[in-house]
Amino acid sequence: CKKCGAENFYRDGKNSQRKQLYRCKNCGFRFVWLSDLPNRRFFSNVINFAVDLYSTIGISLRTLSRKMLEFFDIKISHEGIRQWILFGKKNEFLDEKISNCQTWQVDETYIKVKGRGYWLWVVYSKESRQVLAWHISVGRFFKDAKKVLLKARKRTGGRPSKIITDGLWQYQAAIKKAIGWNWRVQKKCHIIDSGVGKNAHIERVNKEIKRRIKWFGTFQAMEGARAFFNMFFHYFNVRTSKARNTG
Repeated sequence: CKKCGAENFYRDGKNSQRKQLYRCKNCGFRFVWLSDLPNRRFFSNVINFAVDLYSTIGISLRTLSRKMLEFFDIKISHEGIRQWILFGKKNEFLDEKISNCQTWQVDETYIKVKGRGYWLWVVYSKESRQVLAWHISVGRFFKDAKKVLLKARKRTGGRPSKIITDGLWQYQAAIKKAIGWNWRVQKKCHIIDSGVGKNAHIERVNKEIKRRIKWFGTFQAMEGARAFFNMFFHYFNVRTSKARNTG
């Protein structure tokens, strides 16, 4: 309540501008609840907390809905939280530029959408410890490797000095097209290594992805998968950035 500060209120009609009014059960004061987000009933810090919790902890939407009510007295359905996640898709992952990315690590991992197998491509920066780009594809083709590399180059605004991949042959041609190295430079700067060697950092990212999505079994739609990974990698980068700055 804007008058007494109580958190016990209910909907009570609309005002002349057709905005939702609320009435406090403690003092009877009527007020318009203005969120800092357009067309939203809850404030951004509440939405960010719920979405961050969903992206990092193995928790279902229904369980999260119950916990929000139990600990914060916030009544929101599991469908409402799902809409928050889809709303986050509008905040494009690639909007934020990342600098100091001289070493790229690229890998792909297997996921399921509606029971069908897909590949999630990830480009990771060793220096910034952040994900530069990601892409979902049906197979592991040259066009998909090229696409994710172009996304990473667009986001960083330049070329790396080194790229580490596994032995997938599509990377050779994709790097040549997307990065533009001649054969002498590529022979020197493209390093092929296994996940237990120089490419171990991105393998840890893949393990974190597997840990989180094992609760799903399979995504129910491609839109939901894209919305989730857009959100997941955003919060992954935020956490690693804070850890690097405080460390």
